[in-house]
Amino acid sequence: METLSSLLLAARPRQWTKNLVCLAALIFSGKLSNPGSIIEAALGFLCFCFASSAVYIWNDVRDLEQDRLHPIKRDRPIASGTVPVPAALAEAILLMLASAAVALWLRPRFQWILALFVILNLLYSLGLKRLALIDVMAIGVGFVLRVQAGVEVIAAPQSAWIALCMFFMALLLGFGKRRAELSLSIERPDGAQRPVLSSYSIHFLDMLLGLSATTALVCYSIWAVSVQKNETFLLTILPVVFGIVRYMSLVILQKSGEDPDEVLATDRSLLWTVLIWTVLCVAVLYFGVNLFPEPSNPDRP
Repeated sequence: METLSSLLLAARPRQWTKNLVCLAALIFSGKLSNPGSIIEAALGFLCFCFASSAVYIWNDVRDLEQDRLHPIKRDRPIASGTVPVPAALAEAILLMLASAAVALWLRPRFQWILALFVILNLLYSLGLKRLALIDVMAIGVGFVLRVQAGVEVIAAPQSAWIALCMFFMALLLGFGKRRAELSLSIERPDGAQRPVLSSYSIHFLDMLLGLSATTALVCYSIWAVSVQKNETFLLTILPVVFGIVRYMSLVILQKSGEDPDEVLATDRSLLWTVLIWTVLCVAVLYFGVNLFPEPSNPDRP
């Protein structure tokens, strides 16, 4: 049981929350009440969970020596030696095969996007993560591929604005992570840091955070105005604004953000924000809540 627990931790199941964006198309296309679409979307989500875990394990094996010097990463199962390298590689292969097996039941366009996602993440592990700006942009593209996969798996309508919004939201999280890592490395007695961090500065990252946040908000607002016909949907912009500002305050003022998933999962304000945003979206899209109905025209025949 201890070995199985270590293997599960090596797969980083907490990171599977990132793959929830694969389900965005299911919700916003209005197909949440369609059992067939729900099954297809769930299988697509499962494919990305297996594939991303396989890549995480591969990355941990490659960074084994470097992770052992990190105050937090050295406790990971592979870095600590709890999971031997051969067992880790075997687990990664099995997870990738499982992802491919499930994908065979889904649409071909989804399969191609899943393959591109795996290739991108392998390239990230092999060298892209060492290139400043490219490292974070690769993360952003990965999130766009997740969203597009969710669209293709259920043949939902395309939306360039929501894809752009997701890209810049991912940049916001990525630059926030880099800022937290840089802040912690500066405070460490030995000043040790990942090589790519030497190409960043706190001031530069603060500028990139502001640029990413502003662009993400603009893209979401345009999508809410141009795609959603019910004007009540505009209210969802409010929690999006609060959520972005709250996350930036955690990153800049409290120096959090090294693990964005932990920040999003532990901060009560962000959790309530996500809940309110979700309730508003479901209320408008599925229950037809309309706080701003069009006035009737008595002169209309």
